Amino acid sequence: MIDATPHVPTAPAPTLTAPTVEPHTKNGLSTSEAATITGWIKADLASGKMTQAQADQAFAELNTPMEQRGPDTRTHEEKELDKHFPPGKQSDYRIAYGLPGQEVPMTPELKQFDQSARAWLSGAEFPRELGNSLVSTIEKVTRQTTAITPDQLEHYAYAEFAKLGKAYGLALEEKLRSAAVMIHALDQKTPGLKNLLKSKGIGDSALVVAQLIQQSERWHARRKGR
Repeated sequence: MIDATPHVPTAPAPTLTAPTVEPHTKNGLSTSEAATITGWIKADLASGKMTQAQADQAFAELNTPMEQRGPDTRTHEEKELDKHFPPGKQSDYRIAYGLPGQEVPMTPELKQFDQSARAWLSGAEFPRELGNSLVSTIEKVTRQTTAITPDQLEHYAYAEFAKLGKAYGLALEEKLRSAAVMIHALDQKTPGLKNLLKSKGIGDSALVVAQLIQQSERWHARRKGR
């Protein structure tokens, strides 16, 4: 539905189960807390309150990626986004497969899908909680649409599009275009996302599309002026 055209599934998508949110990272801090402390370290280093060696040690204890240890060149808007919607790392997202309580073997194909899904969530800069929420929504849509006929799926797509029209009105077309730009960029880097959204009506779900629209607005905002 990102391109406003209903889709018929072209390939089966793995069945996902609802995620369980892990409240903290391995060092006992949430992603948001670790990002905040990293900002403080950068500020102290820049003002001379901390030596480079002290900063390097603090970064190491926080497991701060090397690319995030340099001077903070973010705009005010980017800082606010990072404060309220801190992007998650690929390992932050919880994706389980099969029915609740069912153990699904991690085949090479499923492992590849898992790696791709984490790359899409991280590339879109979903915060951990919002990324896990999208996974949960996709799982629910998959269960709802997996057994319906192509005709039923087409009716489902139109009904879901009508919901989006009521929610966004005349702004819907532009919002869908913006989300499509993000999706194209993610698919270019890690192919398969477009096919997933065409599968089982996932990309027709009003809830899935709305979550992608909301995240694409933050994704674009971080790229203004770059």
